[in-house]
Amino acid sequence: MIITDTAIILHGRKYSDTSKIIHAYTKNHGKISVIAKGVRSAKNTMGSSIEALRCSSITWYRYPNKDLHLLKSAEIAIPLHNLTSDYDRLMSAMGIIEILSGTQEPEEPNPSIFESAIQALMALNEFRCQEAPYAITLLFLMQLAAIMGFAIHVQSCPITGELIQRKEGETVFSLDKGGVLSDGIINPSGETILLNSSAVGILQEMEHAQFETCSLHIPLQEQITLLNLFQRYFSYHSHKSYRWNTYPPGITTP
Repeated sequence: MIITDTAIILHGRKYSDTSKIIHAYTKNHGKISVIAKGVRSAKNTMGSSIEALRCSSITWYRYPNKDLHLLKSAEIAIPLHNLTSDYDRLMSAMGIIEILSGTQEPEEPNPSIFESAIQALMALNEFRCQEAPYAITLLFLMQLAAIMGFAIHVQSCPITGELIQRKEGETVFSLDKGGVLSDGIINPSGETILLNSSAVGILQEMEHAQFETCSLHIPLQEQITLLNLFQRYFSYHSHKSYRWNTYPPGITTP
């Protein structure tokens, strides 16, 4: 079967002297792996369209009951050339790619996740959040959680329904209930995290933010706090251990 679909190229690795194995997340077929034969030869014209962080239209031969297919052709679908224009933007985009690769299972399509990832990469390409590009990566994580069925509640308590007011000191975030708890909840059950007022306020801003108009400025320390929160939150609800290696620009480990 010959299939054509739009794909975000996740990463690739060398295979033989002239070929590569490419991993991509496609709009209608989910995460796939294809072998690109001869792509490393001087005469091949597909090379740039199957590099990581490209959004390309790819055509491949799909083999039933196999997890490695054969790439037929590829060409750029949406230019994202600015993603590599500076280090902070590149690392933020690579964070999105790593998250997408790690959270999605092979050949399980979700067009909404694909669209969210494309909008996030386009926002970075168009220089949104110039002072803190990693805010786009964190916003993608928040939207991804909602699409995957465990949205984060930060405006009201998921137990009592009370509005969450920003206050001095720390606030309890429940991994089990998926949100910030009101002060009236004493000794909450399940796993919890303490968040400071700044982190809670940023999460509340993020809930209403859109990629195309995003102007969030998230200080580095809060970027680290929120990344740790999302790693634990996704691990809790996906029953897998997530620890992404692409950290906010400016640090080597969170």
